Amino acid sequence: MTHIRISRILAALSLLLCLTSCEWFKGGDDEKGPNYETWKSVGYFGANLMNTYYLWEEEVGADIQEWMSRRGYVDPIETVADIRYKENGKDYDRWTEMFNDIESVEDTFQGVSTTYGCSIVLKMWSQDQVVAVITLVYPGSPAANAGLKRGDIVFTVDGKAMNTSNYYDLVTSHFLYSPSCRIGVSRTGSDIVNEVSMTAVTMYENPVVHHDVFDINGKKVGYLFYSSFTLRSIPELIEVFRGFKAEGVKELIIDLRYNGGGYVTAEEVLASMIAPAKNVSAGDIFEISTYNETLTKAYMKQYGDDALNSHFTTSFTYEEDGQKYSYSTAGLNLGISKLYAIVDSGSASASESLLVGLMPYMDVVTIGGRTHGKFCSGITYSADDWYEEMSDYILSSIRKNAPLASGWGMYIMIGSYSDCNGDNPCRPNGLTPRYEAEDIPENGHAIGDPYEGMLRQALTLAGKTDWVRPESTAPAVQELPDMALQVESPVFGRRIISLK
Repeated sequence: MTHIRISRILAALSLLLCLTSCEWFKGGDDEKGPNYETWKSVGYFGANLMNTYYLWEEEVGADIQEWMSRRGYVDPIETVADIRYKENGKDYDRWTEMFNDIESVEDTFQGVSTTYGCSIVLKMWSQDQVVAVITLVYPGSPAANAGLKRGDIVFTVDGKAMNTSNYYDLVTSHFLYSPSCRIGVSRTGSDIVNEVSMTAVTMYENPVVHHDVFDINGKKVGYLFYSSFTLRSIPELIEVFRGFKAEGVKELIIDLRYNGGGYVTAEEVLASMIAPAKNVSAGDIFEISTYNETLTKAYMKQYGDDALNSHFTTSFTYEEDGQKYSYSTAGLNLGISKLYAIVDSGSASASESLLVGLMPYMDVVTIGGRTHGKFCSGITYSADDWYEEMSDYILSSIRKNAPLASGWGMYIMIGSYSDCNGDNPCRPNGLTPRYEAEDIPENGHAIGDPYEGMLRQALTLAGKTDWVRPESTAPAVQELPDMALQVESPVFGRRIISLK
């Protein structure tokens, strides 16, 4: 689990806000919540955290104060969902969230979860019949061991056929988030449905799924399929680019179609090896962050005028589970001027910000569908850490309530990002691709197969013309309308930064 440690100046700032603008609830006519004492302690942590760090603190400040006064009477999870910033009655901030098991969430952010090791997309098979199409299978996972492959079509879950009335419950409660399941699967192009049983395991889903180098008329084009910006993937990313460098790669295809985000450090590592070498050497601005007024003033006072900027660099240090890691990408920059990026609605957060930060410096050719539209950054913060870090300042009468909030935590939006010119073309509705292409996993082409539709489009744009086979046609399957009923993993839409 990754713990975020704040500086003492920010701890003191948080305490000042606690003592000057918040009071313990003195009583009222409301009926106490079923977990009154826990909710009161969690609410104290959550309301003060939002008061200090939340990007839209000024806009929702009155709601935060109301939460502080009623914290033992309201569910913290529901309250955060109610408070987070909205426009025209809809969530503008779709990501800030309170959790009652923050350690599991942070593990998931790092790519570790109890899982079958596969991802799916829901589609319509007939007027009322819903199917789940396997999009990605991680090596060594229960799904891989069961023989599942990209393009397999799931018709039944625990013996029940999916339809428009029951699919959400079957997919979430009986399939993706269950300890074991039995699914009826048809291999692409076959009418035979075979049952497969799986038991979920706790594992690391390695996001460096596939990499290759294609020779296009003597030009070497690298390909990387990357499914999540985890810290643990950084050493492997460096080795992949070491190989690209050795092979003389002149252009790069990065496939982010299922990449819902992750840690900014991993994003910056990738950027250092992709951006033009002269800009990396010069330490030019990669991205600019915007925070609330309180946090902006604190950062500017402590770090100066450059506090809101991140720069290209080749030296990276981070801490995980109490251990420090240092990596260098010196000498690994590819020296390319064109990047092909495969994206779709599953590309969010750090996937989008990587491309936004690179666009002013090089030709970024986007291929696929509109991205998710995650234009801000957050931190994970546990109540245990907050109470501990406030221990030198906080009143003992408050500190004694810390155990009641143990295990709780929040993923909170603290900033938005823009490119070196202050622009963000993905805000608020995502990046529009330059070239449209559709992800059709039911065609059965594996990730990295040059005949897979989206990769084929990218290779064609890179100059490949010697195709032997025509483009594949897909079975008559359509995407399920209103995919607001998402089956995304908890890591989806996360852009996680470390406080200075």
